[in-house]
Amino acid sequence: MDTLSFEWSAKYGHFLRAEATVNALSYPLPPRTVVLGLLGAILGLEKDALAVDLAEVRVAVGGPMPRRFWHRVKLRKDPPAALSLEVKRSQRGAEHPAPEKATLLNQEWLLAPRYRVHVAWPEQPARFEELAARIRDRRWHFTPCMGLSELLCDVDFVARQSAVPLPPGRHLVQGICPADETRLLAEEGLGVHLLRMPRHVSTERVFQHAPYYVEHRGQPFPVETQAAWQAGDWTGLFL
Repeated sequence: MDTLSFEWSAKYGHFLRAEATVNALSYPLPPRTVVLGLLGAILGLEKDALAVDLAEVRVAVGGPMPRRFWHRVKLRKDPPAALSLEVKRSQRGAEHPAPEKATLLNQEWLLAPRYRVHVAWPEQPARFEELAARIRDRRWHFTPCMGLSELLCDVDFVARQSAVPLPPGRHLVQGICPADETRLLAEEGLGVHLLRMPRHVSTERVFQHAPYYVEHRGQPFPVETQAAWQAGDWTGLFL
């Protein structure tokens, strides 16, 4: 299976947690649905393409958990009042617009996030070739971001490689690993976390979540699985 690998990095990042309330917590690594949104922006697809056109894309993500910090943003609740089409000379400077209603919100931002993403799309070879060419040439329809539109990012081509499935058994895997397709094997010196993140999204914007294992420093960790793949120096599972 042909795969595309690229580096996804930014100064700041934010991936809103589904369970977040007034304090906007962030996932430490991008869920599959977020990566599909990035691919859709590069290809110029509509928002619903995540549930339709991109539903069969296979995604793998690796990298360390970045440091996090709190950032306070001002969000406007009400749209500003409409301006009049005509202003008389006697009215200039006499009226002042009402103060804008806004609220302060705490967001958990990621500091200097950097991820290695692997993508496979065997069901749509023409679209896959277009995606690879656009990333290689740095051509995209919409400017890529790291979760929020104001958090601009870099998308750098790494390689095109052939991925092969590995036999069932024990493997050292890299990156995010689906917990429902693996059995975690204990090993000293590793810090493996269990996260629950979105995996699929419907056209009605209903998300399906799944549990994942991830080593917080991005180190390989041992699992027993039947779903491991290898492409070059990467061994892991698709989300």
